[in-house]
Amino acid sequence: MNESRFTPETFPLDRGEGGSGSSRLDPRSLAKRPDFALGAATVRPSVRTVEGPGGTATAEPRVMQVLVALVDARGAVLTRDDLIRHCWKGQVVGDDAINRAIGEVRRIARSTDGGFGVETIPRIGYRLSVGEADGADAKAAAATVENAPSRSVITRRAIIAGGLVAAAGGAGYWLTRPEPQDISARLIARSEAALHSGTPEGEARAIALLEKAVASNPAHAAAWGRLALTRARVDEHGILPATIPLTKVSEAADRALELDADNADALSARAVAVPYYGDWIGGERRLRSVLDRHPGHVETVDSYAFFLGAVGRMREGAELRQTIAETAPLDPNFQFRKVYTHWFMGQTEQADRTVTGGLKMWPRHNGLWFARLWLLAGTGRFDRALAHIGDAAGRPPLPPPMVATFATAVSAAQSRDADAIEAATAQVMGGVGRNVASVVSGLMLLNLMGANDPAFALAEAYYLEEGPILSAMDWRPGQPMVPDQRRRKTNMLFTPTAAGMQRDARFMPLMERIGLANYWRRSGATPDFLAASSV
Repeated sequence: MNESRFTPETFPLDRGEGGSGSSRLDPRSLAKRPDFALGAATVRPSVRTVEGPGGTATAEPRVMQVLVALVDARGAVLTRDDLIRHCWKGQVVGDDAINRAIGEVRRIARSTDGGFGVETIPRIGYRLSVGEADGADAKAAAATVENAPSRSVITRRAIIAGGLVAAAGGAGYWLTRPEPQDISARLIARSEAALHSGTPEGEARAIALLEKAVASNPAHAAAWGRLALTRARVDEHGILPATIPLTKVSEAADRALELDADNADALSARAVAVPYYGDWIGGERRLRSVLDRHPGHVETVDSYAFFLGAVGRMREGAELRQTIAETAPLDPNFQFRKVYTHWFMGQTEQADRTVTGGLKMWPRHNGLWFARLWLLAGTGRFDRALAHIGDAAGRPPLPPPMVATFATAVSAAQSRDADAIEAATAQVMGGVGRNVASVVSGLMLLNLMGANDPAFALAEAYYLEEGPILSAMDWRPGQPMVPDQRRRKTNMLFTPTAAGMQRDARFMPLMERIGLANYWRRSGATPDFLAASSV
């Protein structure tokens, strides 16, 4: 093989709008490209392979075109239009095609331990990053720099500064001899990639990498802040089969704020870590105080959007979440919440596309699987919902009784047969004492069947600890791991499927008793169901 080091003269990328056709990449042009070194890997465009310490990977032609285009950019940011022009010959292509190609480049970098990655620059584009040969966890999100308070600010500063990678010595130097990065910053980047795996193991690894980062540099405010926030969000929203004590969050947040009093991650961690059920005004105040100082902090925006759903402001929360929907295309947790966003906005086709694409990227992901179930059932597509439940190969690990209950209840909702609904209701209520997931799902299923009496009985047990029903109250290790179910939640009372409950005379007294009616009065906010009834 003819292996050569990449230099600026080897194959420059013409990024001008009026560039000649020769600057565009196609499979035929790949055949003429010499091999070159990239990080710890050797890229062979002519045979579409990447060889690294971790093995060899073969790329599809389009994926290799995207990788070469990023290399040709010499560390500069490529917009989506740039990629379309150079890799798709200017054809109209959707975001899914670009996201898939970028995702494949990242997968190849990880699988080969290639020592390179692709950074997403929110709302702008992508650029290649090259580090030492630890690319198995190459960052799949925006660049992280020391002591930067938030991802949105980090990205802007990185763009202005020209990124984390020094450009000294030309492109050949940049690709083959990267300036050493601060080890803590690299560990933060690797933790971000681990978190985006969408698995319990990934969440545990993300926390472990951040703990290593603060151990290697105890004065690194960004590492402490990210550790605090990751612990807080995993404990509230994640699927790690263990709980994280509040003291662990507080210790990391306090240290970050000692080093940087305006560290957005640490401030967010403090706000997120405190449960807001029953303290709706206080919960909103805590989240808003962070956003007042750091309005672009993605994780806080996400948490506040979830809060708005919990207090009945589903549409407002969905609109807010749409402002950050494109910041994390490779984060499964952001993607499954995006499904609900589209559903609540009445955008069923967009919701379908999002969840279908998500499950292709993260098969059997709990959050995406449940999002598709509720989307299908909630829009009356019961046959498809039943097929989804019955697809054992595509289903996350759930207790067989729970799966059977889903199938029975959805079938009863489809038939509207009184006897079938009665039998399914008994099955639902028989499982609510086992785990919180059965309580949350139970309320959704009862609402789908229009079984208001048992739905209110379950709500009183779960929210007020009253009545003859004994329901699970809190998540415990060993229970099914479903995102966003670690704490007592009210969001399912305000989904489109809960309209029957909302019209019932018992609903407002329930809202009074759990404090939401008082929140609406004091905040001046109107929940969606009341706003709709007043029109």
